[in-house]
Amino acid sequence: MRDDHGGLVVLGTSSEVGKTLVTIAICRWLRDQGVKTTPFKSLSMQPGEALYPTPPDGAIHYHQAYQAVAAGVRPHGDLNPIALWVTPEGVATSIRGRRSDYWLSQPRHVCTDRGRAEIMKAYRGLAERYDFVVSEGCGSPVELNLKDRDVTNLWLADAVDAPCVLVCSTVHTGVFASLVGTLELMAPAERRRVVGFVVNRFAGDPRDFDSAVPILEQRSSLPCLGVIPHFDRAPLLTSVPTGPEQVLERAHSPELDAEIAAWTAHVSAHVALDRLMEGVHAYAAVADGAA
Repeated sequence: MRDDHGGLVVLGTSSEVGKTLVTIAICRWLRDQGVKTTPFKSLSMQPGEALYPTPPDGAIHYHQAYQAVAAGVRPHGDLNPIALWVTPEGVATSIRGRRSDYWLSQPRHVCTDRGRAEIMKAYRGLAERYDFVVSEGCGSPVELNLKDRDVTNLWLADAVDAPCVLVCSTVHTGVFASLVGTLELMAPAERRRVVGFVVNRFAGDPRDFDSAVPILEQRSSLPCLGVIPHFDRAPLLTSVPTGPEQVLERAHSPELDAEIAAWTAHVSAHVALDRLMEGVHAYAAVADGAA
């Protein structure tokens, strides 16, 4: 069943391809278009304590706080309903803004079921208040041994019947294998959700990648929405804060907002975001017609 709202899931071929930053750019671009937008990430995992505190005693990942700044919304627990981070005592957990460390001590299926329930409560609450939800996935969407426990990627896209955009990166060689391989490992119904792909972090002149684009499009049967050149003018966005105090300082600083604006301008100059939204709307029209 489709939720009656606009939404998109930003998937990546792996970790570190730039899902977070692409989500930031989409959130800011939509906000600038006058669309009431919110970010969302079902579950985050943080090796340290670079967190944005949420009342009464929880936290969200700093990435989701920065995405909230991009969208022009107040950071709060429902933007990142399950946040995990490492402490000297072990792994800490925040569920929808409240500390809930006992969650991981439960049997695996209980964690998954309860986690999915909390995620859907948070998502549906956001969908009621905003016109568009931009959800960031986590890692790879096709870790086949983990699909029964997925709470962030294709499970979420299916649960809310949202289309997806797939982000890949040229930082590490193998962009052809990572993009085509990811799509090949999706079930047919999952693959039909993907409306296009974005190649991120290209070093050099993007025109040097021109010969690769038609090969990727032919192999994937998807449109390339853009090739984003490397961007090195956002030190606050791309460096890890030392702790909650620095996260708060950055999230409320004009310098971070200026970096978000510059990054969004860079992305929109190289990615057809209007074409991405056309794909989102076309998917929604087909899904509504099939309902």
